[in-house]
Amino acid sequence: MELTERQQTIIKMLKETSPLTGEEIATQLNLSVPTIRGDLRLLTAVEILDARPKVGYVYRGEQQVGLNYGELFEKPIADIMQAPVTIRDNATLAEAVSKLFLDDVGSLYVVDQDGRLVGLMSRKDLLRASFNNNNAESMLVSVIMTRMPNIVTVTAEMTLVAVGQLLLTHMVDSLPIVDKQDPQKLVGRITKNRIFQYFIEQG
Repeated sequence: MELTERQQTIIKMLKETSPLTGEEIATQLNLSVPTIRGDLRLLTAVEILDARPKVGYVYRGEQQVGLNYGELFEKPIADIMQAPVTIRDNATLAEAVSKLFLDDVGSLYVVDQDGRLVGLMSRKDLLRASFNNNNAESMLVSVIMTRMPNIVTVTAEMTLVAVGQLLLTHMVDSLPIVDKQDPQKLVGRITKNRIFQYFIEQG
């Protein structure tokens, strides 16, 4: 993580003299407290500084400065991907509901008899089918699933930041990971929660 010149100056000040209040830091920099408030919050969040009530800011150390967020963002999802949760295209919606809740996932990847990706079914798809059909439980997954190629897929060498942007853009909880040379060969899944968990673990 790269620090700004002002943040580095604040660290230097507190290395030399701790504690200092926000007002004292701002005065030494010839700035207002609101101007440096964001800097102090950041330095506290990454644990370079410690904010002590009624005392001020204290220098803790810079062990967190070495955390390279650029490298984390560019990490391939192959390193953190999870096993896909699949269901056959000839399964019933009742079976799909059980699988969704037993595996605690938001989406199921639908595969044919050869294990090739043919569609995706989400909890929203299930709800929509349930409201529109009194015999929804006996319907087949293939009837309501979103079919290939109308599914957003990713490949294992794509970066966390690229995949994260796709998850946000398409407002989905997970994306199927497919082979780069064969878009129907399912190799894994990546979820918002898995990416979030990874960044927390690295913090």
